[in-house]
Amino acid sequence: MIFQLDKMQKQIRKAVVDFVRGEFKKDLVDDLVRAKVYPEKIWKKSSELGFPGIAFPEEFQGEGLGAFEKTIIAEELCRGDSSVGACLAQAGYGAEILLEYGSGSQKGAWLPKIAAAQILCTVAVAEPGGGSVTTTQTAAVRDGDHWKIDGEKAFVRNAGSLAGMYIVLCRTDANAIAPEQGLSLILVEADRAGIHVSDSGARLGQRQIPAGEVRFDSVCVPMENLIGKENQGIRQLGDFLNHARLSTAAQSLGIAQGAFDRAFAYVQQREQFRKKIIDFQVTRHKLADLATEIEAARLLTYQAAWAVDNDRADARLCAMAKMHAARSAVAVCDEAIQLLGGYGYMQEYEVERFFRDAKTADIIDGSRNAQKDVIIDALIGKK
Repeated sequence: MIFQLDKMQKQIRKAVVDFVRGEFKKDLVDDLVRAKVYPEKIWKKSSELGFPGIAFPEEFQGEGLGAFEKTIIAEELCRGDSSVGACLAQAGYGAEILLEYGSGSQKGAWLPKIAAAQILCTVAVAEPGGGSVTTTQTAAVRDGDHWKIDGEKAFVRNAGSLAGMYIVLCRTDANAIAPEQGLSLILVEADRAGIHVSDSGARLGQRQIPAGEVRFDSVCVPMENLIGKENQGIRQLGDFLNHARLSTAAQSLGIAQGAFDRAFAYVQQREQFRKKIIDFQVTRHKLADLATEIEAARLLTYQAAWAVDNDRADARLCAMAKMHAARSAVAVCDEAIQLLGGYGYMQEYEVERFFRDAKTADIIDGSRNAQKDVIIDALIGKK
């Protein structure tokens, strides 16, 4: 299968490249990274080109395009900068749940705000202490015409002052025969009384993306805030994770290409023993291996995106793309540091940060082992 970009997709890629060139100024990015500040102004400017809502229908202020175009954007943003790019690529984290399962009023109220970069979207699933989502303790109990929610969520991406709402995995049936059968997704507006957000703490990578511990103390929301059908949360979350894995694969692909670009530029101008580093065969072969690794990740990621857009969404393929692209990003960034030598450890040369962000992408939305479980379960199911 050949993934040849059409005219419109090439224009989108060029628009992202031009945006990155114009907005990702090194001094500005360095200041944002050093201060661990969310790139709010750049995020809002990205909405002028339609990036946050690229896959939303036009009726919700989107561009009406698909996962493939979204993949291209995430790739080029993270190629430009692994940290700022990841912030923009994950600004609408969870919006696919609303697109697929939200009511008309839910979509109308929230998708235009996400597209206009007025709010960040987020999904609150994991809980302190880890464990499977089927052990979720956060409870939503019927209280008249409201849900009353109590519980705590951990590592909530985009939590905090810029979040507009939380899509929360709650236990709505404590007496379900199987634990996973009693879970639902409920939309909780971020300004509801009883929501308490605290920072998750210092992290290895993606330090500019807000990540918090969110506690819900008797938070009341209307019954109509239920997303889709009651007690279908696990299935809904599973469908969303296909999109999340694909997005992480695209970001990882961009991070790998960005680190490669920087290392490739360095070895072409740096000299050792009166020769350019790129003139040494060992360097040339290493670069050839890295370029091959990146291209393989790109083809797998593009195939997964194509499948989503052609109603062939495949959990196995999305998991493969996420696992391979993230693993490739870590390997490419590691080699980029080696190629730069001592400079590879210096923040000025950026590849050390690309490495940290690559490792974060390798973990979020499921570790390698989690992706392997998805892959093997799909393979067994086809037998």
